Amino acid sequence: MLGLKPSGVRDARPLRGGFLVAAMLSAFAAAHGAQAGSYHLEKQVTVKSSDTGWDYNSLDQVRGRMFIAHRKDGLQVYDIHHARVVKTLAQSTGTNTSALAPEFDVGLAGTTDGYVVVFRISSLKTLSRYKSDTDGFDGATFDKVSRRFAMIGEADSANKTTPVLFFDGTTGKAVGSVTIDSVKVDAPRSDGAGNILMPLRDKARIVKVDARTMKVVTTFPLDDCLQPAALEVDSAAQRIFVGCRGKGDSPPGLAVLDAASGTQLAKLPIGRGVDEVLFDERARQIVTANGEDANMTVIQQVSANDYRVAETVGTQPMARTGVMDAETGKIYLVNARYVIKYEEGRAPATHFFPDTFSVLTYAR
Repeated sequence: MLGLKPSGVRDARPLRGGFLVAAMLSAFAAAHGAQAGSYHLEKQVTVKSSDTGWDYNSLDQVRGRMFIAHRKDGLQVYDIHHARVVKTLAQSTGTNTSALAPEFDVGLAGTTDGYVVVFRISSLKTLSRYKSDTDGFDGATFDKVSRRFAMIGEADSANKTTPVLFFDGTTGKAVGSVTIDSVKVDAPRSDGAGNILMPLRDKARIVKVDARTMKVVTTFPLDDCLQPAALEVDSAAQRIFVGCRGKGDSPPGLAVLDAASGTQLAKLPIGRGVDEVLFDERARQIVTANGEDANMTVIQQVSANDYRVAETVGTQPMARTGVMDAETGKIYLVNARYVIKYEEGRAPATHFFPDTFSVLTYAR
């Protein structure tokens, strides 16, 4: 897989002004992307921890604080400049995801048992914790246009649906929800235009929801990109980058979609177990964190319609979620040492070792 040299579709119909955008991106990539250098492990900081797992993280870009959803250990705040945990938010036990609304100085976290934690970003003070209409959260984002948070609720396996709950960005209060026809809706992202995009892992589709009306706008099918588990958006070029885990004869890959039409423009090989897609706007690079293969796949955006795999960077097992510092391009992943136990008649169970949870800093 590492030896393949995929290419994007160069003759796809561009959006209005797409030729100009493509030319600008190509020139920028030539001037900056090639000089970006290779990612390497700059620092590993071990954090005091229990045997708990973790999930999605968020970054306060202004203050350099990474909010780590560390489940039983709560919402931990890691200072990326001083490489240390500065606080665990009060009443945040069970946190599985978080999102930030910097313009309102409000953050929102969702727990594994369906509680919502509202906090002040600047002071790290917990403002409230209350029970929502769902029994667990899995992924969150904030949309500036609607001024709302969106969080994925717990799936209803009987009806094969999943609720997506919306919250006011100024208060953290619930404002409504929409039901998605899928039992595995993964982490949402705002498209910057008032819509929320989410991968439907069991459907091999992307769903677009209007955050203002809280209604499904459309769904985009994926071409041979099974089990989509993460995505990111390039708002300037109107592109959606979808990380797919693959299944059977369909290998893991990154699909590139036209954000307006949903047309799939390219698919490139990535490592196994993708759970995070990051986009460096300055270097024009897409990075997938692949926990199963313990690596990151770095893909160069040559133009809006042309992409190539630049490098595969070895990381560590289970390093599957993280954040990117938009100013430096540094990537912060998290992982822990673990053992998987197999007992007859039971599903494999992963156990994490206490005090082995680490923040991994990758720099160029």
